[in-house]
Amino acid sequence: MAAPPPSARTRAVRRAIRSLLAVGTSVAVSVTAVSPTAHAAGNSGDQQRRVDQIIAELDRLGERIDAMGEAYSLAMNDQEDLAVEISETEARISAKEQELAGMQGELQQLALRSLIGGGRSTSLSTILSSTASIGDIVRKRYLTAAALNTGAGNTDALQGVIEDLTRERSALERKRRKAEQVAQYAASQLSAAEALAAEYQARQAAAEAELGALLRTERQRREQAALDAAKAEADKFKTQKIANVVAPSSKAGIAVNAALSQLGVRYVFGARQPGVAMDCSGLTSWAWSVAGVSIPRTSRTQYAGLTRVPIAAAEPGDLIFSGYPIHHVGIYVGNGQMVHAPRTGDVVRVAALTWSKVVGVGRPR
Repeated sequence: MAAPPPSARTRAVRRAIRSLLAVGTSVAVSVTAVSPTAHAAGNSGDQQRRVDQIIAELDRLGERIDAMGEAYSLAMNDQEDLAVEISETEARISAKEQELAGMQGELQQLALRSLIGGGRSTSLSTILSSTASIGDIVRKRYLTAAALNTGAGNTDALQGVIEDLTRERSALERKRRKAEQVAQYAASQLSAAEALAAEYQARQAAAEAELGALLRTERQRREQAALDAAKAEADKFKTQKIANVVAPSSKAGIAVNAALSQLGVRYVFGARQPGVAMDCSGLTSWAWSVAGVSIPRTSRTQYAGLTRVPIAAAEPGDLIFSGYPIHHVGIYVGNGQMVHAPRTGDVVRVAALTWSKVVGVGRPR
């Protein structure tokens, strides 16, 4: 089920989280520093090895960013769920408090009627007539005794409501403490992910300065090779007969078109704002919501919650998952390609699939 709209409390926490980014954190990375002049000389073989090394290092760094981004999204999802639970618990407590007040009023009236009508006690007239000789505490005790004598069932129910209130209030306190912990964790993950993403962009800029033309040429070559391989693999899948596979949803085309409508929209951690910003699972959950289908919010919960189909049976609209543990998802558009929101510094785009990296395929219904 899709997460509900963020509450005022959740929005306030998000603003606080964003403000932490102004401070930033230092994140150690394993990427080798790139000096603009370090490899200016050397033969083409040395340069190619250097290009391969840079791409591999950036890919590893990108995987770490993706994992942190997924951790942040999961924390924010948990926080929104907790906000709903807290609101529901507060509503139950309010209802129980009203019920308790009503029951207490009824018991008081019951006690008074017992006193006025004579009740079961022979000492009522003495208590009523000797007001100067009886203290308030004695009156309260007598009223309680009268209530107990005339409404034992009501007092049992009263005690049950009091116990329910105690349990609900304890649960509310636990949930509030957990919400604070989740908010702190989300803040730390977002801060670390943003810092690592900034480091990635700095490393990439340095690499461009050192071997810009070679780096771009190699990436283009790899992208074309990946596209050719993905298409060939997809064509091979079409020839395979796979039994007992759940049929694709009739709404898959709507979801695909919705996702494609976001091409060029920038990636932002935890975002799901069509036309403004998206993260990977924000794109997939939003696109399927346009089709009228609610799916979980994060890539990991989508992977766990959707019907899985064999990779060879992937159809347009299916969700393509990658990473260990799962931390990325895109929407398959056919012909070995998917539309996805890659990571910070990038935008929603169509890319060739590397089938060997696909962990699983989920089919919304």
